[in-house]
Amino acid sequence: ADEVLTGFGRTGLSPSASVLACSHEQVRPDFLCLAKGLTGGYLPMAATLTTEKIFASFLGRYDEFKTFFHGHSFTANPLGAAAALASLSLLHSQTSRTHRHLLEADLASELKELWDLDVVGDIRQVGLVAGIELVRDWRTREAFPLAERAGIRVCEAMVKRGVLTRPIGNVVVLMPPYCTTRPQLRRMVSAVQSAIRETFGGPSLRRFGPGQKKGRPTSRP
Repeated sequence: ADEVLTGFGRTGLSPSASVLACSHEQVRPDFLCLAKGLTGGYLPMAATLTTEKIFASFLGRYDEFKTFFHGHSFTANPLGAAAALASLSLLHSQTSRTHRHLLEADLASELKELWDLDVVGDIRQVGLVAGIELVRDWRTREAFPLAERAGIRVCEAMVKRGVLTRPIGNVVVLMPPYCTTRPQLRRMVSAVQSAIRETFGGPSLRRFGPGQKKGRPTSRP
């Protein structure tokens, strides 16, 4: 399982209280890759975890030649390890858990404003990962041809508004840091909204008439 991007609470707290995304699907991987979140991004740090059964298969006498001979110059860096321990301590604190939970709810609330844009076909969110899918028309869900670079154009327009992110195809991805404040979160989503309007034109792309209920709940992937 690759938890470099999704690990350490990024996808929200699972029923088992784990901070790993694979626990949401009740998956127990043979190998688990961790990185960025280990140190909160302050220092380079990565780890590969495996099961006891697999680990034991590489144990033996030297002449059995079972050892997995792999390593690099920066293995077991003490400064990186200290940063990882400090970061994990903060991550598991009740203050951090409460803040992330509130931030997830705030993000879902702010994202509802994007449903009024005709080129928004879907909004998916799990934890603090959100994807805004751009389509030619929300009624038919017709996709933009990749050659039109819809997602890239929106992200480029967001740069002018002080928000850096990237698309995956026609999906604009938002992954706010855990230290994000409510005003900063509002600014991020507002940047998406105004960037979409700039990119696809039209002063008003609202699909709901006066008095009609605006917005639909965000969905999970």
